Amino acid sequence: MRKLTSILLGLILSFSATAIGSAAVSSVGDPGRAWSVPNDGQRGEHILGFLDTFPGEAGSDLLPSSGVQRYNDQDPTCSSLADAKCASRDIRYQAIVPYCKDASEVNCTVDMGVIDSTGKKISATFNRYFPTKALNQFAGSPEFKLPSGVAGSLFSIPSAPHDGGDKYYLSVQMNGNGNQSTGINMTDFSVKLYPVALEVDPSIGSRGDTGWNDFAAGVEGNSTGKTTWLRAGPGFSGNNFCVATSGAERQCAQRYAFPADLKFYVVVRSLQLPSGWLHGRLTSPDITITKESAASIIEIQGEPVAVPVVYKMYKYPSMPAELKAEYDVKSGAYKKDPNYVRSALDYVQGGRTSHSEDPLQRNVIVAPEASSSAGMEQLKLWLPFVEDKATALLSYWSARTLSRAEMEGSSSCFIDSRNVTGIVTTNSTQYSGGPPAFNRVKGTLNYQVAAPHFGTTGDVFRGSYDLVMRSDVARCIYGFTKAPINATLSITSNDGVPQVATVVVGERNGWLYLQAKNFEFSSPVITAKLTQKKNQKYTITCMKGTVSKPVTGTAPKCPKGFKKVA
Repeated sequence: MRKLTSILLGLILSFSATAIGSAAVSSVGDPGRAWSVPNDGQRGEHILGFLDTFPGEAGSDLLPSSGVQRYNDQDPTCSSLADAKCASRDIRYQAIVPYCKDASEVNCTVDMGVIDSTGKKISATFNRYFPTKALNQFAGSPEFKLPSGVAGSLFSIPSAPHDGGDKYYLSVQMNGNGNQSTGINMTDFSVKLYPVALEVDPSIGSRGDTGWNDFAAGVEGNSTGKTTWLRAGPGFSGNNFCVATSGAERQCAQRYAFPADLKFYVVVRSLQLPSGWLHGRLTSPDITITKESAASIIEIQGEPVAVPVVYKMYKYPSMPAELKAEYDVKSGAYKKDPNYVRSALDYVQGGRTSHSEDPLQRNVIVAPEASSSAGMEQLKLWLPFVEDKATALLSYWSARTLSRAEMEGSSSCFIDSRNVTGIVTTNSTQYSGGPPAFNRVKGTLNYQVAAPHFGTTGDVFRGSYDLVMRSDVARCIYGFTKAPINATLSITSNDGVPQVATVVVGERNGWLYLQAKNFEFSSPVITAKLTQKKNQKYTITCMKGTVSKPVTGTAPKCPKGFKKVA
């Protein structure tokens, strides 16, 4: 629900269907121009939306850690650490980082592009930022490891055309907090890539950019009776899916489907590494981290995936009794969600109103987080009422660090404040929060996913799942030695029947790779089991100058003066 608060501020609701034309290229998911979130918004409606990412990026801003309210008398943002509002104070930031101008620049995107069938990288061409300048743009400070916050970047990749052209929108975002005395730390990291086309949209007003701006009294969303500063997003009209907007240009970066059979990559230079576990919307992921002077080079590779959207609206009187029984009549929120009071939004046509306890006088939108347990249960509840079929298949290429809430209860082996421990990626609508759960009794790593059984065309929707983790993390979980690890991956349907899936398992360069593809939904459990033979011997290679020496044993070590190389 955190995502919706800023995105849906000032929502004007009216339904408009988006027609999808015939695709010129083979696409991941539904071809062409992306499905638009409908603007159902009449009073008396109850809406469920299972959608991983809503329109509009988060934007950049630098703020003092305290004193910033929802409504502010003056601009709460800072232009740099030297700004009086942030100098010598605790701060928090979210920064969409810039494109690197040269090799000396840090906290920036070094490169992005595609990898062809021969493994050759083809770099994209940087066009410009969109919008040209972020609404709350700020200057970073390498001295204090604070990145600069700008707008997202537009690139061209002629070798990877999509139905809307060859432009791609990239958002590499770093969030963090701290102060100049004790240090400023990055707490969150995300990378999002979208195929886009710039479209003129007269409905995008001058305040179409995401961020803090001053709203006059009486302007929709401002109920204070005086001019105030609010943080607002571009929202959505029901006619488009803008990943970003430019109010000055009245333009929308309209989302399109990814072209199929291509691997994309993004390279970032950062003074701080993302820490802990990552979640991704891609398949066959590969992460490499190398040191470069005081900075680290982070490269993420992978292929895009299609993720099912499930969207359903009922006029409250016609809502099935089985569904009504699961939602609080006064708030419209899901009863079994421990945070249900905050899990529903109340919007009516013309903007936000005071919440009505009368289901015929309100418009409720329930949009669970993709990783929430309450979202998983609600999706299972609603699938029979949508014929177990996706409303849309949107294609994604993204990766992000997991939040503290998602990591709660995870094995301590997954937690590393200095480095990435692993990544799990899936194309399911809903998925388990956090890394796979370790079952000590059975010795398994379990992960649950849920999605409609059928895609938008009625064909069976096929699942993908990738688990990549550092080998030392796997050994930590199981208490293994440094000997090679054996792994198995299995898929079990919610009725307990094992599924046949394409499974790939391997270990290379200090990482363990497990992949399952072509399994069916709606809510299977994915189980990984790692084993290691007791007293298993293995061989390492040790070098001293030009002399090579193999050493074999259950825990082999190089002799004095020799260095392990393999």
